[in-house]
Amino acid sequence: MPSVSTETIEDAFCWLYYKLKHHGKAILGNMISTHLTIRSRRMLWSLDVIELNKQISDLTNQNQLLSMLKQQGLVDSDVFISRSNAIAEQLQKAKQEKSRILEAEGDQTVQQTEELMDILAEGPEFIDTFDAELFSDLVDRIIVEDGEHISFQMKNGLRLKERIERMKR
Repeated sequence: MPSVSTETIEDAFCWLYYKLKHHGKAILGNMISTHLTIRSRRMLWSLDVIELNKQISDLTNQNQLLSMLKQQGLVDSDVFISRSNAIAEQLQKAKQEKSRILEAEGDQTVQQTEELMDILAEGPEFIDTFDAELFSDLVDRIIVEDGEHISFQMKNGLRLKERIERMKR
């Protein structure tokens, strides 16, 4: 693996920061949107979520039928209240379970990307010298690709490649 000086990495980070500060909002916003869409579509086909959606639908239909029977005078008030409360409790449990599953399936990418966007929004317009605190807030690790490229893996997992220029002797 080629050796890259600290100064070269710091300069590449300054350039990367400038590009993210001025163009990152669209890129990171699109990343969030795409990630949410993919996660949502993936969850639509989860067997647990499908079963819970069916259960929620059935309970909602039961509740509507019970209300209709009550309006027509076919169900006693005590029976209606008792059964309605039982259905509401089952419905709440099913919705909570669905939320728990969706949260467990999710990762931290969206939250981490939003945090990056906040850091960039609050940061200076450009940095002409390396800022170690800003670097540690944004970057998870550095990967030396070859003698001409390094990649910065951001805190949200996004990997951004920068071209580095060697000083000529």
